[in-house]
Amino acid sequence: SDFFISEKQGKFRATTKNIKDMMNNNSTTNCEKKPIIDNDEALRLIDLIQQGDSDAENELAELGSVFIKAVAKHVAKQYVGKGLSDEELIAASRYGMLRASHKFDKSRGFKFASYAVWWMREAILQEIRKKENN
Repeated sequence: SDFFISEKQGKFRATTKNIKDMMNNNSTTNCEKKPIIDNDEALRLIDLIQQGDSDAENELAELGSVFIKAVAKHVAKQYVGKGLSDEELIAASRYGMLRASHKFDKSRGFKFASYAVWWMREAILQEIRKKENN
């Protein structure tokens, strides 16, 4: 039941359908569907981040807080018992999203969430490897 990341030829990538499914499952109290992260707002903040605005990093993390937690929760399900607390998982996921924001190239036509999920997952796996080596 891997609804968020699929494995293809040894590399993990977010699938557009799976990202959309996860986004559409996040509804507001009045039952209107709301994306888990607003791509247009994320792109605006990414432009500022890439120009060196550290306040924009905090805004992006706030904007994507539900997304950050969803990725951390999903990856944690795959690696149960690896010794990371919820706080460590969320911190690694946040770090991965911010790293993705510095590397994101919007001219390639991808949604930020689709791009960021790989970096978020990679950051969590690095934390797991660090924990295992200590």
